[in-house]
Amino acid sequence: MRNTIERLVDGLAGSVIIGGVLDLADEHLRRGDADFVAELTAAVHARYGARAKGTEHHYLFSLLLWRLATTHRRDAIAHALRLGFADLSPTKRPERRAAAVLAANQSPRDLAQLFAPGEAAYGDTPDELRACLVHELVLRRSTPPPEAVEWAANSPFWQSHPLAWLPWSLSPLEGTPQLTRYWLGGGGGGIGYGLPEGRELPNDPAPVPAVRANDLDFALTTAVDRWDGRHNGRVEAGIHVTDAPVDADALHPMLASLPLDCLDGLTGARNLAVVATTPAEAWRQLFAAASTGGGREDEWWYGAHGRLAAWRSLAALAGAPGDATPAEVERRVAACAWYGFRAWTDWFNCDLWDLGLATLSPDRTRLTVLAATDYNGG
Repeated sequence: MRNTIERLVDGLAGSVIIGGVLDLADEHLRRGDADFVAELTAAVHARYGARAKGTEHHYLFSLLLWRLATTHRRDAIAHALRLGFADLSPTKRPERRAAAVLAANQSPRDLAQLFAPGEAAYGDTPDELRACLVHELVLRRSTPPPEAVEWAANSPFWQSHPLAWLPWSLSPLEGTPQLTRYWLGGGGGGIGYGLPEGRELPNDPAPVPAVRANDLDFALTTAVDRWDGRHNGRVEAGIHVTDAPVDADALHPMLASLPLDCLDGLTGARNLAVVATTPAEAWRQLFAAASTGGGREDEWWYGAHGRLAAWRSLAALAGAPGDATPAEVERRVAACAWYGFRAWTDWFNCDLWDLGLATLSPDRTRLTVLAATDYNGG
């Protein structure tokens, strides 16, 4: 095997044709021979790795490593991590991406080795990847293996990690999350935003109560923080307390009356659409915004951290305190009225990434608004 691999690697010198090498790797993986592909991957990197970035050799190394990570074999996972899959990413968060890819392609049983200190793969697995992997599995309705539970119980890293706040099973409001799909060498997914599903509210003029106080909770924008500051991205959030309850059918004129930049310049009632929606719809949009929204993949937060960001924005929209438990957040969320809106103003890009959410507190005197816009153009 070693002589075959040496000849293959020697033949790559000065060549940009890699299809035959990939076909051979695929054939070995179909036969269950992950060892051959792992040795080939290591040999390519050893020969060309230091100077290969941006070349066909680097591309070949990446594709071979991706094949190992996505092949349904326990030993292939171990090989992939030993060869650096946790660091192989065009993004700023390689461990998050690696966890998402592994959870999408591997079984919890085969991933258990990453949490077991006695396994060889354990030492090649960063703690951040392990933490993300727990919730990448949860998002796919897979039960994390017992080894993950034991690791979490004994890991100071996990116990002080923000992801430890999240429940280890999906709540009803999370439904079935829309997740990125990963295929050989790439991935795609996410959704456009716009109006969530719901009943459109009338846009007729109506009397609205006066606003007696304005406030801001910085947690509101957690799911869209990355959008702000990009050359096409804008975010706005605020809490508006009224001196009387806001009637549901008056929410359209109430929003239009607020001093919001995102609604500045409305030229008519028809340029603002408002729907009564559900917390599940709001969470769906917040999760998409946090996990894969707002531009290029190097700015994604991926599933685990996207889930946490969605919960934090949802909690702030519901007025939950910062130290609330997931169960407390759910109770607050259920007690509020939820709305989505879309406006045709200069503030919104009116592209794939426009988001507008609002809530009314149970006494209907606290109106909380979150708006964000971005697009991936020039």
